[in-house]
Amino acid sequence: MNIIDRYKFEENGSEISFMPDYSFLHTLIWWLILGVVTLPVIIYYFLDKMSGDQFKITMGLWIVYMIYFLFDLFFRIPVKYIFNKSEKCIYRKLLLSRKLMSFDEMTYFVNDERCGYYYSIGKKRNQFVKNYRISNYFSGSKASGRREDEYIKEILYPVLIAVGFPVNEVER
Repeated sequence: MNIIDRYKFEENGSEISFMPDYSFLHTLIWWLILGVVTLPVIIYYFLDKMSGDQFKITMGLWIVYMIYFLFDLFFRIPVKYIFNKSEKCIYRKLLLSRKLMSFDEMTYFVNDERCGYYYSIGKKRNQFVKNYRISNYFSGSKASGRREDEYIKEILYPVLIAVGFPVNEVER
């Protein structure tokens, strides 16, 4: 799967859109299938082997697990960022489109967390208060470095050019 497919990147004359978490869809579906398969195992195998309280705790953990993955499936994966060139605005679309900021207000930066980092956008004066992740997490490994280089060349540079940030030709 190339970087364009991993981010579901689309560029036409008037807008650029992509989904930062789209690559997690396949992994998430496999985890959900595992959770659904686990339910009959829990019920049939462990129902007789556990006390009532242990069974309730196990079912509670399974419910939390499934709610977490369903939340990701419906509210995190389908988030799409739209950079509208004609209106010079950035939108975040989940079910409804919401205007985040104009191109003039936008800044981008690398946000460093724990063992990895990712690219974010935010308004210039309060980018550290409210920001939006526009890439997957990257680490210091060679494979992650290659994925980051692909992301920068295929996704980030077209977005920066559309917004009006200068991009060096040497970097491209």
